[in-house]
Amino acid sequence: ADELVPAADRAEPPGNSCMIVVATDVPLDARQLGRVARRAVFAMARVGASFSGTSGDYAIGFTTSDQQPIPDGEIDPVFAAVLDAVEEALLNSLFTAVTTTGVGGRTSHAVPHRAVLERLAAAGRLIPESPAETR
Repeated sequence: ADELVPAADRAEPPGNSCMIVVATDVPLDARQLGRVARRAVFAMARVGASFSGTSGDYAIGFTTSDQQPIPDGEIDPVFAAVLDAVEEALLNSLFTAVTTTGVGGRTSHAVPHRAVLERLAAAGRLIPESPAETR
């Protein structure tokens, strides 16, 4: 009863993968986009990814800019922004998911947002930013 998600949902079937697409308007060349995409996968660790041997996590990136690429010395803020954006996207996908029943009647339960916030608050790891977070 201490678990937020039923044990059946926590069993990770082999072959799970995450595909990340980084789209930007920052002028980057193909080599820089590769570096940015590799950093994007690192954001998964921020939210607890285990990177099991059977996962095939990868990222691709593209830019809409046709301008001269930025110098390599100016790319650190792009790396930071990509990490933040991917982390937020992953968390959003967890907290906006709904409980679903699929093939063969297998049910995957959504992460209970309120219970997660309560546990974070009890551990002193969360300061509510708005009244909506405490609902």
